[in-house]
Amino acid sequence: MRVAIAHDFIRHGGAERVLEQMHRLWPDAPVYTLLDERNPMTADWDVRPSRLQGLVPPSRYRWPLPFYPGMVDRLRVEPDIDLLVTSSVSWMKSLRAPPGVPHLCYIYRPMMFAYERQAEFLAGYPAPVRPFLRLLIRRIRRWDQARADVPDLYVACSRYIAEAVRRHYRREAEVLYPPVRLGPFLEAGRRRPPGDYFLTAARLESYKRIDVAVAACSRLGLPLKVAGRGPQLGELRRLAGPTVEFLGFVPDRELPELMAGCRALLFPSEEDFGIAPVEAMAAGRPVIAFARGGPAETVEDGVSGLHFPAQTADALIEALRRFERLEFDPERIRAGTAGFSEQAFRDGLAELAARLVAQGPRGHNGSGQAAAATGGPL
Repeated sequence: MRVAIAHDFIRHGGAERVLEQMHRLWPDAPVYTLLDERNPMTADWDVRPSRLQGLVPPSRYRWPLPFYPGMVDRLRVEPDIDLLVTSSVSWMKSLRAPPGVPHLCYIYRPMMFAYERQAEFLAGYPAPVRPFLRLLIRRIRRWDQARADVPDLYVACSRYIAEAVRRHYRREAEVLYPPVRLGPFLEAGRRRPPGDYFLTAARLESYKRIDVAVAACSRLGLPLKVAGRGPQLGELRRLAGPTVEFLGFVPDRELPELMAGCRALLFPSEEDFGIAPVEAMAAGRPVIAFARGGPAETVEDGVSGLHFPAQTADALIEALRRFERLEFDPERIRAGTAGFSEQAFRDGLAELAARLVAQGPRGHNGSGQAAAATGGPL
């Protein structure tokens, strides 16, 4: 099967783990992208960045926001392929495949800054430019929704995101959970017994709601280790009691031991999927998670952890008190992570791709919608 892959931006995050597994499935596939941060993983790949490459530092990928719709509309995928696979947070879902070629879109979420998380996005910019950005975002949202029918098949990273696709695009989506590198966590969990501390691990941004974990453990006097760095660190330090320890950035190689040593992972974020809870469960450790988003699907209440209903310290405190009364079986927790492996992802994606190629495209590839708004910056 001749495949082309397209990925919004090649950076160094969780989406690149998905891209890596896509490329393992189709190692000869060219990879189209808007900006390439030169991830060492892609050093010997056939990466084809847009014309913005070299004009914009990849680390400043937000700068050309007005230009991305036009760049996607102008991007041309080589015609001699059987399938276009896009890996999309915001942009590549709208990339048109060559005529007669089906398009499978693996979607992490509908364009976050144009829908539910617009306020968080705007908070990162100076107040004087926000009115302009609101106008720009409205136009980008119209562009995005006009291309809802471009993919022939949506594959969502969770049921939570499949519902968002239905809500914003009026399209159904298959669900295929993203790949998690389970091996190091399985090994660490079997090697190291749990310690006496709770753990939370995330970038320290306000929307991650790490303040909920810090406040709850401070009030109960429970030991909490906070792994991660970010702009909220100072605020969290002021909130924290003496039982809270801030570890800063923890390299990937050290994270399995840290996960294996905790009593439980506290996860107060509302995430599209949430890799950290699955990593903790692979180490055999329960997860106490906010009951909305991906972790509500991956963490089984009472078996691999607990859910709490609100992003408040009071709700988490109640869950922690419940946790103290329960026992969890590490082997049963580990067993529940098998469906999140890299192999499970590749097998699932290969099956969906083969099925789509056999069926062929839906008949339009979005050409009708594209004609309405092709061009340069919005």
